[in-house]
Amino acid sequence: MMIKPLFLQQIPLKLLLILGLAMNSMVFAEQSATIIFDAEMPIVNDSKSGNYAQLASVIDLYRKKDPDTLFIFGGESLGPSILSTIDRGAHIIDILNSLQPNVMGISKRELSHQEDELILRTYEASFPIVSSNLYDPLTYRPPEGIQTHAILKTDAITLGFISVLDPDVVNKYPTDRIEVTSPEKAIIKAVIELKAQGADLIVLHYSVYTAVFDRLLQKGTVDLTLHKDQNFKLGPYQGLPHHPRNIIVKDKAHTAVIQLSWQPANLKKSLKIKYSEIDLTAVSPKLSVFKQEQEYARQLNTLLADVLGETTTPIDLRRETLRTAENGFADFVADTLKQFTSADLSLINSGTLRGDAIFPAGTILTRKDIRTMMPYRNTLKLIEATGQQITAALEHGLSGIDSTSGQYLQISGIKIKYDATRPAGERLLLVTLNNKLLSPTKTYKVATLDYLLNGGDGYTMFINSNVLNHQQNPNFTLPDLIAEKIQELKMIAPKTDGRILDISTKD
Repeated sequence: MMIKPLFLQQIPLKLLLILGLAMNSMVFAEQSATIIFDAEMPIVNDSKSGNYAQLASVIDLYRKKDPDTLFIFGGESLGPSILSTIDRGAHIIDILNSLQPNVMGISKRELSHQEDELILRTYEASFPIVSSNLYDPLTYRPPEGIQTHAILKTDAITLGFISVLDPDVVNKYPTDRIEVTSPEKAIIKAVIELKAQGADLIVLHYSVYTAVFDRLLQKGTVDLTLHKDQNFKLGPYQGLPHHPRNIIVKDKAHTAVIQLSWQPANLKKSLKIKYSEIDLTAVSPKLSVFKQEQEYARQLNTLLADVLGETTTPIDLRRETLRTAENGFADFVADTLKQFTSADLSLINSGTLRGDAIFPAGTILTRKDIRTMMPYRNTLKLIEATGQQITAALEHGLSGIDSTSGQYLQISGIKIKYDATRPAGERLLLVTLNNKLLSPTKTYKVATLDYLLNGGDGYTMFINSNVLNHQQNPNFTLPDLIAEKIQELKMIAPKTDGRILDISTKD
């Protein structure tokens, strides 16, 4: 016969039942947390695609509803923009400080202004900035100020945060010294360290999608992945299935809201994830952040308000038209560069030109417009290159068509024919200069940009080229040159002339 302990004998049966039910409900009480995720916001007062003031309103709303709310920012925002050419992205950090992120992951555009500027931004930030696979071979550790991972705590849960860059980033944005190590190895190493620090779940942010992230989710190595890419629909992975916990935001104006819920007794197996998106353009801005943005806009307008001239034809700077075919405004830019340096030909990568918009015929062009079209402060270079090097560069440019890469070259002084349906590396068919075939062994004077000369976008064929003196200010930038040319002409009429021909598009 079992005898109840004395303290249980003294408690009425009804009260015991109530206590039992209460304890049972505590065991099975569901807990929850919320993650707000956004990225790709280089323009601080972008009313068409959503801005930081509107994002701040969303964050405030969820923080009031749920104290266990975390704001994760995915970077891709320190460039390119007009302001970032002036302060190297410091204004982005200033505004983010007002939004109080729990953490920021580094994406490729954070390297737009080289690693030393990125390091400076980490000291201006009031939040941790993370990259798990950036490595400085001089110090045998991550670059100064950058964390390899972070612990994010709420009352309900402890999350481990990892962020990885694609190794190809150093081809697009060549660095002075830092390297990008294997993402998968860096993730596994960080996961071990984070679990040792008590992380309940692992959240991974990545800059470029590959199938490896789905595999890591399938294995349970990580529990949630976050990515934003407004051009994902133009890439090769659009339409392919991916893991349901691989959150990919494909609309520039959207912010992700990820709501986690679980049973404390078995967090991993009971974890449920509810995912939704909010269109920032439909959200009222937070007044204090809106005033910050407006002040930056006012300063910019004061600096760049002067009128340069007018375009009598449309200027189409949409991504797909600019990075897959000859472009009228790109022809104007390339021609101006060739003329200015007295080169035989000029080559510029399409990624130099931005805006992703159409400027209609009759548009009055200001200095701010030109800086919007060309946000990078690329300097002008005149180099010697053989016909073989030039051909290799053109072929390399054509290899990026499928992904609308900015490496697609716009040209002046030469004409090319290619077939976009052929395999990458075999697309270029013909190159002529003054109606003659380009000679592989002959040396030509090529006008280009410091970005390409330094190997940007993978143009390594020019790195050791002989640089010539073009008798002009060596610090003159491409946007300065184009602004001066438009001011001189007063009226411009950019149009294509057939210098780039894709024979696969002919009837």
